[in-house]
Amino acid sequence: MEDHGIYILFIKRSGWLWHLIYWLFAFVLMFFIFSNRDYDIQIRLILVSLLIIVSYFITLTINKYLIPRYLFEGRFFVFIYILFAVFIVTLWIISLSVFVILLYSAFSLPQAIVPKRDDIVILIAGNYLIVIMAAVIHFIKESYRRLIEKNDIEKQKQITELKLKEANLKLLQGQIHPHFLFNMLNNLYGLVKEDADISREVIVKLSDLLDYMLYECDKPEVELKKEIEFINNYIELERVRHDKNFNVKINFPDDVKKIKIAPLILFPFVENAFKHGFHKPEDSFIYLESDIDSDKLRFKIENSVSKAKADKYLNQEGKGIGLKNIKERLELIYKNKYQLELINNGKTFIAELEINLN
Repeated sequence: MEDHGIYILFIKRSGWLWHLIYWLFAFVLMFFIFSNRDYDIQIRLILVSLLIIVSYFITLTINKYLIPRYLFEGRFFVFIYILFAVFIVTLWIISLSVFVILLYSAFSLPQAIVPKRDDIVILIAGNYLIVIMAAVIHFIKESYRRLIEKNDIEKQKQITELKLKEANLKLLQGQIHPHFLFNMLNNLYGLVKEDADISREVIVKLSDLLDYMLYECDKPEVELKKEIEFINNYIELERVRHDKNFNVKINFPDDVKKIKIAPLILFPFVENAFKHGFHKPEDSFIYLESDIDSDKLRFKIENSVSKAKADKYLNQEGKGIGLKNIKERLELIYKNKYQLELINNGKTFIAELEINLN
């Protein structure tokens, strides 16, 4: 904000005023410093006015043409070459103009004291010093302006990327909700036909799960403790459906206070394990374990799966939510801070995830 204020005050809003002040200052400097006061004032005024006009147009050429087209584009040697050519041409023009003025003064003002050669050299050197100062000031000003613009573009880019990331996250997370509801409503439909009492219990548990998904998962992070409770409630819900041969082993860490993770970042692994792990109740299993060590969360889940189911599970990466959704969310939230390994040996499917929580 401070940089923008300086830019607007000294560069953008009153640029013409600073130009006027600079060239008035240059005129005064040339008249009182670089020209000999012993010479005729009329000759001094004519010479200084001529040099100031020439200086202005030299500066205009350098600032508006040479610097932006060559120097800022990295064509340094071309810039030096053309600048040297401008110096030679303008020096020739100035020398010729001064000669004409002095020749005219010698005939029209025979009593006037005209400048000597050394004084003319000092005057011309002062002229080019003013041009150099103007070019340096313009270069610094333009460099500062370009830096401000670059920073603005970079900030806008970061804001846009952040908004896009948030939109993608909400989209991906939003896909989990209908996917979850679709699976649970299908399961509930089957239970209603079999046992009305159990279906009522399922509805209560499902209501608790939905409450968490709707009111807790809209935050960037949730407590790991709540995420574990959600997973445990979901497993209990699945236990109602698979009352027989429910071979599920869970090992979550006990001390997870103050640890936060992205909401529903672990749950899709659990849901997919149940979806693809219980194809045959008598030989199906799910083993889930997690631990925290040195600010790293390790999560591993292994489930039984037939060859057909395994192929379908892996192929989900290219469609639906499945593994593709999980990987995209991990990449958006924990970019360069996670490791995910998926292993399929034909009979079991293993997902191992490690997240750096720092």
